Amino acid sequence: MRAPCQTVVWYLLPAVGAELARELSGKGLPQKEVAKRLGITPAAVSQYLKGSRGSEVKLGKKTLAEIRKLAVELERGGGERDATRAMCGICRIAWSERVLCGIHAEKKTCASCSDGKTRCE
Repeated sequence: MRAPCQTVVWYLLPAVGAELARELSGKGLPQKEVAKRLGITPAAVSQYLKGSRGSEVKLGKKTLAEIRKLAVELERGGGERDATRAMCGICRIAWSERVLCGIHAEKKTCASCSDGKTRCE
């Protein structure tokens, strides 16, 4: 059995990181600055932008909207506390949009989805 948080760490967080890197890069920030604001290496930013990392999950519309809001805050120099709170919200929204249901291991008896009753298949 894979814990829901494992799925988040392995798949969702890289997908969110990739989207944030694309958003910040699209706003004209150099890769080194994107890396600094995201707390990752410039090499990780490069991999995100190339699509070789964080591309296994198709994010939903609501999740993408929240990521864009976070990118604006990060561009403005928003604090780590706000970013952490936003990431937790993004995670909840992603689960509610069932973006991870095709990935996690226990599809038939899923208790990870938003209502704990919906089957992911």
